[in-house]
Amino acid sequence: MQDLNLEILERKITYLFFENIKRTFNIKQIKYFIGAKIDDRSLYKILNSICRNDYIKELGRGKYSFNKNKKYKTGKILRRKKKIIDLETSTELKLTKSQKTGFFENDIVYYLIDRRERVKITSLKQRELVKYVGIIKKIKGLNILKNTGLDTDIIVKGKCNENDMVTAHITDWKYSLPEGKILKIIGNKEETETQIHAILEEFNLPYYFSKKIENEAIKISKEKIKDEKRIDLTKTLTFTIDPDDAKDFDDALSFKKLKNNNVEIGIHIADVTHYVKENTAIDNEAKHRATSVYLSDRVVPMLPEILSNDLCSLKPNLDRLAFSVFFILDKEGRVAKHTIAKTIIHSNYRFSYESAQDIIENKKGPLYDELAFLKKTSVVLRKRREKNGSLNFDGSEVKFVLDEKNNPVDVYFKKSLSTNYLIEEFMLLANKTVAKHIGFSKKNPFPFLYRVHDLPNVDKIISLISTVENLGFSIDNKSPKSLSKSLNNIIENLNGKTEQHMIEILIIQSMAKAIYTTKNIGHYGLGFDFYTHFTSPIRRYPDLIIHRLLEKYLTGGSASQIDKLEEICKHCSEMEKKASAAERDSIKYMQTKFLQDKVGGIFEGVISGVTEWGIYVELEKNKCEGLIRISSIKGDFYVFDKNTYSIIGRSSKKWKLLKIKNPYFKKVKFIKTNLSDIYFIKAIKDNLREVKNIDLMINNAGLINDKLE
Repeated sequence: MQDLNLEILERKITYLFFENIKRTFNIKQIKYFIGAKIDDRSLYKILNSICRNDYIKELGRGKYSFNKNKKYKTGKILRRKKKIIDLETSTELKLTKSQKTGFFENDIVYYLIDRRERVKITSLKQRELVKYVGIIKKIKGLNILKNTGLDTDIIVKGKCNENDMVTAHITDWKYSLPEGKILKIIGNKEETETQIHAILEEFNLPYYFSKKIENEAIKISKEKIKDEKRIDLTKTLTFTIDPDDAKDFDDALSFKKLKNNNVEIGIHIADVTHYVKENTAIDNEAKHRATSVYLSDRVVPMLPEILSNDLCSLKPNLDRLAFSVFFILDKEGRVAKHTIAKTIIHSNYRFSYESAQDIIENKKGPLYDELAFLKKTSVVLRKRREKNGSLNFDGSEVKFVLDEKNNPVDVYFKKSLSTNYLIEEFMLLANKTVAKHIGFSKKNPFPFLYRVHDLPNVDKIISLISTVENLGFSIDNKSPKSLSKSLNNIIENLNGKTEQHMIEILIIQSMAKAIYTTKNIGHYGLGFDFYTHFTSPIRRYPDLIIHRLLEKYLTGGSASQIDKLEEICKHCSEMEKKASAAERDSIKYMQTKFLQDKVGGIFEGVISGVTEWGIYVELEKNKCEGLIRISSIKGDFYVFDKNTYSIIGRSSKKWKLLKIKNPYFKKVKFIKTNLSDIYFIKAIKDNLREVKNIDLMINNAGLINDKLE
């Protein structure tokens, strides 16, 4: 039997009174609330402590009630429990170690400020029922849930085995460890399938469809297409360009020469709304998911595969329904006019990015003339964007070669080809045009869903300026356009250099996050005054909403309710963040798994970041990135100098360790690895002495995944 934790129990009893400010409780009732045997001496000790703090008052004969004479503030405990934010003033205040006991991040609490201006948390007010993911360890007959991300383990009830990964929530806390209940057994922690499912569980991302949803999708697939007023484009040359392993084809392009030597380019997007009707079960499921999730070894689709990979997908040699935007282009690639219409198309060719690239480079193959024209036009569109202030990052995409059990056997990186940019430019053009079509030059434009990107954070830009000056760059921050021009100049000049990744990350971190909203403020990162997401309704719910709104407004429908649209925007923005975080974690897992049999190997690495707590290093060979803690570097006490972006020995100030101008680690040797940590025995730096006993913990994929678009 476990011993009661009196400090935790005091928190629990205080909560009873704060939640029942008008009631009086006697000893018997308080014992019942505790839910465990406690001797009177210990209980009175706790109650006397609460009385001394003036939270409750004793009424005599073992009766107590809430003290209404005090006024309490309300706050929320922030990430890692380092601070609390006042819910009324948004002021952030530091928490001492003693005040953190018994609480979790995101707890809503009552608090006071004492005479020394310190925060004193008085009681819990509200705690969300959070689902935790962890690994079971059997200790003294108890199921102990570890590796949950909390600063405490959890005792959980339910049938399970050693090393099971499970989900659980906390039900009570009166002993040294909180108590919980197992919700689901995911599987054994050694299995890749279990680890990937655990990542999805951690972010509350569903990874299977119910039978009801699957059956509804099958029913939809069997329905005959009703006659509609659609433009028939089945005789017009149409094709798709997608990744080689793509299964869902959201978009297609058509090419048609006109009599006046102009060209009509059609951008055709899968008409998902024809099949997924509003407020149906399948629509509600898609809304809940909000996005497909692209993990290291799989795609978790927003829609059942019979729709996403078949019926809605613009597959070759089949008639498919589309929502299309047509552009009339002159020889110079300038847009003369556009139209938007519902269509039926027939894709004649299915190109991969690589096959289309080969045709363009070799100047021969199917549709060379058409592809060459589109490439030329995409270059014009891209240059125009850059001139208007668009930021252009050329990120790489991490890929894994997997065996039959989905274990990684190799890592490689896919760089974007010119055909990637070709498709990107036409999709950006369609998205911008649709947003402008609804929102431009109207006194009272209809409520719409925009993809916006705010101006960069001023303080972060000032910090960025200080950092890049050490590399010989300057930043003109006089206007948003001059800032973006400076940043593009830095990105271009750093291309291929060792410090490229680190500076690109710093630039992205200085940027706002792109979100969905009904309030259009433009898109800074793309240099657009109007922008939305129209081109991927198979994998993004906002695009599906845009299709519905567009059809409604084009056919004379009334304005949609802006409040409901804003709720959808907030939900989709939040789900997008979760999906991106899950993607990063899945890459991190695969990279760590890949390195498990590399113990004793020696690798070269590049410093990818420097912070007050350590140095991030990216391994050259496989791009795994991790943290070398400052505390693990022997020989001096090192501190972070944010002005020079380096770590300096306090005693031997002559030695500036790991400055970004010279960011190579020549050797990094593994001594231990598991699924959460990688340890190095030593790293040797150019022209510097040996650094011993360094540990590297996997941090992230080391890639620019946080796309501004």
